[in-house]
Amino acid sequence: MFNICLQVADIPASWKTSRTILIHKKDELEKLDNWRSISLSNTIYKLFTKCMARKLSDWCEMNEVLSHAQKGFSPFDGVLENNFLLAQHLESARRAKTDKFTAWLDISNAFGSVPKQVILDS
Repeated sequence: MFNICLQVADIPASWKTSRTILIHKKDELEKLDNWRSISLSNTIYKLFTKCMARKLSDWCEMNEVLSHAQKGFSPFDGVLENNFLLAQHLESARRAKTDKFTAWLDISNAFGSVPKQVILDS
């Protein structure tokens, strides 16, 4: 079935539908920030997209498409490597008795969001 979808470059319409529900996280029910949205999708669609993501990831790795600095969305845990590099950087500064700098960049909502009113209206 998946191969047919790839050959015709289309998937069944039923795979394209999902249901989004809100799950309360904490505190006041009236504050939208205290809720988490979750989308419930067709299981076959999730399997299909997982297979496609794996194929794409393997292809990108084999063809060296992504930068070695790319840590997100890779099959390897970049957190360990980043922590190691940070520790080495700080240790190097300590040994040399020099100033070195680090910066933490916390990018919340890096890929945009659905306006809150859209969720409330749904």
